[in-house]
Amino acid sequence: MTSQRWRRIEELYHAAREHGPAALEGADPGIRAEVERLLKQDSESGGKLLDQSAADLVTGLAETPITPGAQLGPYKIEAMLGQGGMGRVFRATDTRLNRPVAIKICKDQFSGRFEQESRSIAAINHPYVCTLYDVGPNYLVMELIEGETLTARLKRGKLPLDQTIRYGAQIAEALAVAHAKGIVHRDLKPGNIMLTRSGVKVLDFGLAKSIEDPSLTNTGVLGTPAYLAPERLEGKEAGARTDIYTLGLVLLEMAAGKRSKSPEDLPPPLVRVVKRCLETDPDDRWQSARDLKWELESIPSVPTPASPPSRAAFFVFALAIVALLLAVLAVLYFRQQPPSPPIARLNVSLPANAHVRSLAVSPDGRTIAIVLVKDGIQQIWLRPLDAPDAAPLPGTENASNPLWSPDSRSIAFFADARLKKIDRSGGPVQALCDALGVLGGTWNRSGDILIGALTRVQRVPDSGGPVSDLPGRAVTQLYPALLPDGRHFVATRNTWSDPAQNGIWLSSMDSPETRRILPDVSDAAVVGPRAGGSVGAILFTRAAGLMALPFDMKRLEAAGDPFPVAQGLVSDGNGRWLASASSHGVLAYVSGQSSTWQYTWKDRQGKDLGVFGSAGGVVMISPDGKRLVGDPHGDITVVDFAHGVATQVAFKPHGGMNPVWSPDGRYVAYYCGAGICRKRADGAGAEQLLIKTNSLAVPKSWSPDGRYLIYAQIFPDRGADLLALPVEPLAANPQPMVLSQTTGNEDQGQFSPDGHWVAYTSNESGLSEIYVIPFPPTPNGGKWLVSKGGGVMPRWRRDGKELFYVSPDWKMMEVNVTARPVFQSGAPRALFDTHMVDTGIRTGPLSWDLAPDGNRFLIITDNAAGAPSLNVILNWCPTQQN
Repeated sequence: MTSQRWRRIEELYHAAREHGPAALEGADPGIRAEVERLLKQDSESGGKLLDQSAADLVTGLAETPITPGAQLGPYKIEAMLGQGGMGRVFRATDTRLNRPVAIKICKDQFSGRFEQESRSIAAINHPYVCTLYDVGPNYLVMELIEGETLTARLKRGKLPLDQTIRYGAQIAEALAVAHAKGIVHRDLKPGNIMLTRSGVKVLDFGLAKSIEDPSLTNTGVLGTPAYLAPERLEGKEAGARTDIYTLGLVLLEMAAGKRSKSPEDLPPPLVRVVKRCLETDPDDRWQSARDLKWELESIPSVPTPASPPSRAAFFVFALAIVALLLAVLAVLYFRQQPPSPPIARLNVSLPANAHVRSLAVSPDGRTIAIVLVKDGIQQIWLRPLDAPDAAPLPGTENASNPLWSPDSRSIAFFADARLKKIDRSGGPVQALCDALGVLGGTWNRSGDILIGALTRVQRVPDSGGPVSDLPGRAVTQLYPALLPDGRHFVATRNTWSDPAQNGIWLSSMDSPETRRILPDVSDAAVVGPRAGGSVGAILFTRAAGLMALPFDMKRLEAAGDPFPVAQGLVSDGNGRWLASASSHGVLAYVSGQSSTWQYTWKDRQGKDLGVFGSAGGVVMISPDGKRLVGDPHGDITVVDFAHGVATQVAFKPHGGMNPVWSPDGRYVAYYCGAGICRKRADGAGAEQLLIKTNSLAVPKSWSPDGRYLIYAQIFPDRGADLLALPVEPLAANPQPMVLSQTTGNEDQGQFSPDGHWVAYTSNESGLSEIYVIPFPPTPNGGKWLVSKGGGVMPRWRRDGKELFYVSPDWKMMEVNVTARPVFQSGAPRALFDTHMVDTGIRTGPLSWDLAPDGNRFLIITDNAAGAPSLNVILNWCPTQQN
C-alpha cells in the first residue's frame, strides 16, 4: 500500500467518523471498501481502533493462543492486560524473584521487528521509559507499571496546563535519552504513554528503529495513522524530529482534550512550542528532544482560558489592570527592584599533599570537579559545596580538563588520548571518541559536546560516535565554552602562523561567522544573565587575575569594559589558570603561589640530585651528555650543563616545540608551525624546513646513523600515526615511511642505540602501552608488548640493555631487554615516583630523559610551593564589580 493511498484512506476514515457515510460519496471503490472495513472494526472494538498500529489496521491481529495459568519459562501468566501491534500483553509473576512483570507475547516468533524491539528497549535505562527485564523465545518481560494510559485519562477530558507541561517535558526527556542512543520511537501516541504516581512511562518501542542499524530499515509506512508526521506519510525514514512532531500532537491532545492539529486555542507560550513541533519541514521543528524539554520547562504557569466573563467580572478585571499599572509605575518611578542575593566568599579545603591540575564547577553550582594528583594518582575528586570533604571518583585515573553535562548528572573528561564519560555517582566509564591533543570541552542541552581540537573546535555526540567539524575554516581553537543559547561559544585561539589573530573568539555551531571579542590568550568561562536580564559575563584571565567582560547574551556583544574579579590565581604550569564558573554565578579559583616547571636530576632510587632552569614540556639530553634541549614558553632553548648558559635556537612569534637532537649534536629538529624544521644547535644560520605538513607533526627521535627522523603526525580523521622521514640525504619531496598505523594513536617513537628497533606508545588496546618493533619495518617483523598495565614515554639506555617508561601512576619503570638474536624483554620493575609534570597529553611530549651513564634521570617537575587555596564566590553577577 503506497503512502498516498494510505493517506487517502486515513482522510476518508476520519471524515466518515465525523460526518457519517456521506463523506464517502464519490470515493474510489477499493479505498471506500477499505474505509468501511476499518469503520466496522472500529465499531466492534468500541472506538479503540486508533490505538493500534497502521499495520494491524490493515491486516488485523493474529491471535496467539495462551490462557491464564500458563507458564513461560519462569513466568506464570495471570491475566491479559491488552493487545497491540506485535501481540498481546499479560500480567505475570517471575517465580524466581516473586516479582510482578508484564509480558508482551509476539505473534511471530523471533520476527525482525521483535528482535528490533528488544534491542531498542534494552538500550534505554531511564525512569520515564519502561524497563526491559528479559527476552524469551517469543516474548519480552518488562516492568509492570501501575497506572493508566494517557488514552484512558483523556477520556475524562483535557489535562490541566501544568500537567500537560510536566508530562510533556518528561516524555521529551525519555525521547532525548532514546535519540542519544540512536533510537527513534516512531509510534508515540497516548496509548503508548502510561501515567503513574512518579510520572510518565513511555511504552512500546515495537516500531522503534535504530538509526545505526541499516539492516532494520523498513520501506513501509509504520505507525498509528492519527500520529504520523508528514515525512512518514510520504514514505520517508523516521528521525528524531519525527518523534518531536508526534509529541507535538500528544501535547495538543493533552491540553485540548481531543485530537487536533490546530493549537490556536491554547495559552500563547504553549502555542509557540506546539507550532514549532508541528512544522511540516523537519528542519523547522525543534532540533532535539532536549531543546523541546527545556522549552516546556520554561513555560510559566498560565491559567487555561475560561468561559467569557460577566459584566461584573469585567469591571473587576479592569480595576485589577489599573492597580497593576499603578504598581508598575510606582516601581519605575522609585526604581525599586528586588535586592540581589549578597555575594558570599568561602575557602574550600583540599586533601593534604594534593596538587590541583584543573577544575570545573557543575552547571547547577552545587559541586566542583577537581583533578588532583595525590599519592602519585591523578583523578577527578568531587567536592559538593554542602559536604565537608572531597572524594575521589573511581574510573577517572589520568583525567584532565573535566566538563559537566547540562543537567549536572554526568562528567566528561580526557584520559589516555580519549574523551570519556562517567556518571557523577560513579559506575562504568564510556569512551566517546579519540581525543589526541584536545584541550577543553563544553556540553549543551542538545546532546552535543564541543572539544577544542588542534585544527578547530569539533563536535561529538554525548552518546559517543564520530567527530564532526563545525562550519568555518580550520584554525586552532581551544577550551570552548557555550553561551546560554547552546549554539554560540567562545574559544581561545593561539596560532603559530598568525599571532596577531590570537585571543578569545565568538563563534557559532551553525555558521562560519566568527569574531574576536578579547585579545587575551586565555581560556574562558561563561556566566549567564540573571532572570529577566540579558547581560552575563565572559570570564578570562589576565596577568594572574580573574577578569570579567560584561556581555549581552542576546545581542552577542560586549556590554561594558572588563573589570577584575579576583587576583593571585595559580597556573597549572602549562599556561592555563585554575578557574571555573557555573552559568548561575558560582565561581571557583585556586590561589596561592603559582607553580613553574623546572629540570630535576634524580638517581635510580628517586633521590633529588639538584634542580635548575625553566622548563617546557619536553627535554632531551645531547648525545655527549653536556647539554639539554627544551621548549620553555614555546622557544627552542639549548642549555649547557657546566655553565648554565642558555642559547635560544628558535624565537617567537613562531617559536617551536618538541625538539630532538641529531646524533652528532650539531642540529636540533622541532615543529616550526609549517612542519618539521632543523637548525644548528648553536643558533647560527637559518632554519631549514625538512617536511611541510598540513597538520601537527612533531619529531621524536633521530636514528644513530643520522639517516631517519621519527615523527608523530596527528591526522584529524584518524588520530596520530608514527612515521620515519629520510633526512640524509634530504630530498626535495621526501616520502615518509609508515612505522605504525592502527585504529589507535601511536606516538613517542624512540630509536634503539643500534638503530634496529623502535620503542613507542600506542593505545590500540584501549590503554596506552609500550611496544617495540624492528626498524626498518617488515611485513612479518613482529611486535612486542613491553609494558604491563599501561605505560608512556619510553627511553632506551645508551647501551641498549634497558628500556625505561612511565607507568599510569607516574612511577619510573625499568625493563631489561636483549635484541639478539630476537628481541626479548623481562618483567617491568618500579624504580621511584617521578613527580613528573602533567602536560595534559601523556602520550605526547616526552618530559624526561636518561643521562649517558644510565644512572641519572633528568625529569621535568613542578616546583609548586605551599598548599594552594580553593576559593569559591557565590551569587556573583557582572553588575556587582567587587
